[in-house]
Amino acid sequence: LVNVMDPSFADRIDALDRAKSYYVYCRSGNRSGMVSSFMTQRGFNQVYNLSDGLISWDGQLVEYA
Repeated sequence: LVNVMDPSFADRIDALDRAKSYYVYCRSGNRSGMVSSFMTQRGFNQVYNLSDGLISWDGQLVEYA
């Protein structure tokens, strides 16, 4: 989990494996859309954004620690 508000956000994103898939989400889809674009610009090819955010998700939410 990488928080966009974390001061080390860009460094943490840059440390990720660009060959893996990433699923990006936030409450409304605004921040996750920006993060998805940021990641794509940095060479990530498999970035999937929940474009309308969690507020539009009608499936079950499960929290993992």
